[in-house]
Amino acid sequence: MFGVDGKQNQLIRCPSPAREGHLFLGMNLIFPLDEERISELESLAALGYSPEEMAVYFDVDKFFFVQAALDVESKVHYHIKRGQLMSVAKEQMALLGDAEKGNVTASQQLGKIRRSRGWELSRLDIFGGAIDKKLLRKLEDYIQGGSINELSTEEAIYLDALSLFNSMSRKYGRRNTIKFFTREPWNLTYRRASEMYDEAVTLFYTDRNIEKKALRNLYADQLDEAALIVRDNAESSKDWEVYGNLIDKAARMRELDKADPEKLDKEIYLKPLRYYSLDPASVGLPTINRQELANQIEALEIPEREKARLKQEASLENIKLEDRFNELEKEAKGE
Repeated sequence: MFGVDGKQNQLIRCPSPAREGHLFLGMNLIFPLDEERISELESLAALGYSPEEMAVYFDVDKFFFVQAALDVESKVHYHIKRGQLMSVAKEQMALLGDAEKGNVTASQQLGKIRRSRGWELSRLDIFGGAIDKKLLRKLEDYIQGGSINELSTEEAIYLDALSLFNSMSRKYGRRNTIKFFTREPWNLTYRRASEMYDEAVTLFYTDRNIEKKALRNLYADQLDEAALIVRDNAESSKDWEVYGNLIDKAARMRELDKADPEKLDKEIYLKPLRYYSLDPASVGLPTINRQELANQIEALEIPEREKARLKQEASLENIKLEDRFNELEKEAKGE
């Protein structure tokens, strides 16, 4: 806040006297904020008048009044902001009342207001940093599902922004699109604009975030657009040859020249039927001659320890758990 030094007759910086209820606008100039003045100030703010225009209305020094309006600690600033907020809030509350009574037009207007307000409150949060991959997946499901899922205000705004990235990219290219979003009203950093451009490509041209396929689809669409321009303006056989080459390149970009992956039989995906039993007769198989099986194991040219293990697994001998655990421990140690 500014005031005037009477001895030096010059402008000086001083604490805002608005905290004590008055605003000094210059030497011997006082702007008291009584109830009537506060009401007028808030009404002017609600009507959208600028601080310069308010200074003319109150017939006070324009420079000091504007400084007070910009000082976030002054009461002038507070009542200007309060007047703006109260005006908008009352209008929206009236719309809300009409919408709750079933007024369709009021409901539509209220929806636009909420979306606009969501944009103002959330722009920095939405565009300020890297977006969560879960949000990209949700937006992708939203698009592929025919827009049947509900999106929050922030998610809808972000989808609109990515759609704008995508549309501008198709017409103006990557460089110009990114440059556009670094200006008003977006004011994104070049890095963040580049990230959002890549997110738009991924969202609209990918199959579950397979980046190479996303780019192939993007370039193929650009080739299709170029081919249509050539076709619509073709005048000679050479033009039609160029058109055919572009269509062919677009098809190969989408890998339409490659055979489709072989489809496996459904039976491969069925859960296999397994039945475990130590008794062959339970599944209709002949009973094993246990003595003959023991003789066959004895005839094998393997260490005695292996023979004993085979007999235990075939239930010819009782399993010795301690010995079996020791064997497993040695196998784990590589002994």
